[in-house]
Amino acid sequence: MILQERFLLFISLVLIFFVAVQGLQAQEDVLRDTVIKYEVRIDTIRIDTSIVEKPRVQWERALITNMSFANVGLSNWQGGGENSLSIGGLIDGKLVRTTPKSIWTNSLNAALGMARVGGRERIFKKTDDQLVAQSTYSYRTKNNWNITTAAEFRTQNAPGHTFAVNDEGQEIRAATISRFLAPGYIRADIGAEYKNKWFSIRLSPLGNRTTLVLDDSLSSAGAFGVEEGERIRMDWGANLQNHIDLKIMENVRLKSNLNLFAAYDTIDKVVVNWDTILSLKVNDYISTSFATQMFYDHNVLIPLEDGSTTRALQFKHVLNLNFGYTF
Repeated sequence: MILQERFLLFISLVLIFFVAVQGLQAQEDVLRDTVIKYEVRIDTIRIDTSIVEKPRVQWERALITNMSFANVGLSNWQGGGENSLSIGGLIDGKLVRTTPKSIWTNSLNAALGMARVGGRERIFKKTDDQLVAQSTYSYRTKNNWNITTAAEFRTQNAPGHTFAVNDEGQEIRAATISRFLAPGYIRADIGAEYKNKWFSIRLSPLGNRTTLVLDDSLSSAGAFGVEEGERIRMDWGANLQNHIDLKIMENVRLKSNLNLFAAYDTIDKVVVNWDTILSLKVNDYISTSFATQMFYDHNVLIPLEDGSTTRALQFKHVLNLNFGYTF
């Protein structure tokens, strides 16, 4: 109950900050609406009232959708090999609101990929799975420095399993090791940010990272760092985030997002989440991308084949030839 009250207090502080900044912006806009100019001459007094156009709010919208498909079929193939079938999809959306004194950035990224190697006796297995929503509000001060509040939600779309083969040679799902909101991560922070056209870095001394495990069996096992039987774990600490969005050359773009979080009660143990994606656009309908994700959390134990668990650095890479369209 104490942790929940602290979390609600923190969220309240974030909302108060957001409302206060919006109030300052609105007050400044009102002052800019009308300007009265007084010009005094010796022979006449002229009062010139002119209306100054209020700075316009600019919206930027982008939506990228991609689909990938691959199939290999073999029949009496002397060279050997196995049939395979894979399919994947990606949705990447962005909405940005910009004014002379603020910028509000929202993004949504969802990806899901599956593959089956072998015949119908084999099971489709996940090759890619993530669901990430982010929102960042920055109040501009001067010299590329901003006061920023941010929130992020991260989880997966489909269950994850371990696999085994039964006595009949059929592949079966042995155990569920993850699913939607098990785990789920919610991060919120307030801090200072330096930002230019392609690079930004934000330091947030006041941050919260909440881990959700909304699955009874995983919660009972104390998975993903929660106490056994608990469904929520809350950590208070400092957050450092670095973002790069660089156009290397025409139709080639590199994006990198590095996030480091250290809880104050375990300041020497850092949670690392580093996403990168290199995109190459062929035309309006065909593109290719190479994405990587590196993740480390000392609270997450990785199961081994002998039944034991260990802490380890998690790494994923995905190479895709995409057919899609950018709106």
